Amino acid sequence: MKLGMNTEHQAISRRFQNEADCIEAIIAMKWPNGFVCPRCAYTECTRLSTRHIPLFECGKCGYQASPLVGTIFERTHLPLVKWFQALELFLLPDGISALRLSQVIQVTYKTAWLMLHKIRHTLGECDAKVLLSGEVKVCRDQYGTDTRRFHPADQPYATAVVTGCTVTETGEPERVKIQLIPHKRGGGEQQADRSDLEAFINKYVDGQHTSTKRWFPFAYRMYLPLRRVVRQARDSIRRTYVSLGITHLQAYLNEHTVRRYLRMTCSEEEMRQNLLQMCLSIPAISYDQLVTHRQKHPSIATAA
Repeated sequence: MKLGMNTEHQAISRRFQNEADCIEAIIAMKWPNGFVCPRCAYTECTRLSTRHIPLFECGKCGYQASPLVGTIFERTHLPLVKWFQALELFLLPDGISALRLSQVIQVTYKTAWLMLHKIRHTLGECDAKVLLSGEVKVCRDQYGTDTRRFHPADQPYATAVVTGCTVTETGEPERVKIQLIPHKRGGGEQQADRSDLEAFINKYVDGQHTSTKRWFPFAYRMYLPLRRVVRQARDSIRRTYVSLGITHLQAYLNEHTVRRYLRMTCSEEEMRQNLLQMCLSIPAISYDQLVTHRQKHPSIATAA
């Protein structure tokens, strides 16, 4: 058990003790200036409270809007209290595994696994919309390398990545993106090439609002602070997850980098608010969508 987990769990229970607390927090964030009909944009409505989750009936077109539609909570069969507990535990420094989450909030492992992946999907979708700008540095690296093994043949689970970051005034990486190149696995020559770096820059760097852009295409020209972030991501993921294959690794990397940025730039309450806002802005991904293209890959959990 992680240090502080019981304290965090108790804090959640005090803040959101029932479904009403949770639904009111969702309504206040979804419609901060009052109800707006998603169909006709009319702002007067009647609140219908005959159901467990209230509906808002537009005074103009009669459309009945649920505050959960279009959010991570849409069609959930779980109490919202458990969702809010999961969101809080997700923000722990190293996150939380599905096994541990299932024990803490008392749901099945499959349910906990799906909840966490829905949250990761939300983070990934939101993070993809935010481009790197200002002073940006980009370089190639490998995820999962073991510094105790010196021969490339001994690194079967090392995976090429392209990394990029904005930089604070003190030179520390701030907003970071780590992009897997999943078909380039193993040590030695399995590295991202120039075309991979250019593709990353075209996709994730704001060319119009970038004052300085430096990229480091060769191993001997690594941007070391950014390399340290990749190693920290690896170590954090290894501390939390017993076994992790490459299929969903990108989602775990997105989780780490977004949480790192939130913890670096926000207070505890701001982190909670930002995470909830993201969960209200992206429709939930279904279990079938998550597993449709799932393939069997060797575990990388034993890679350093």
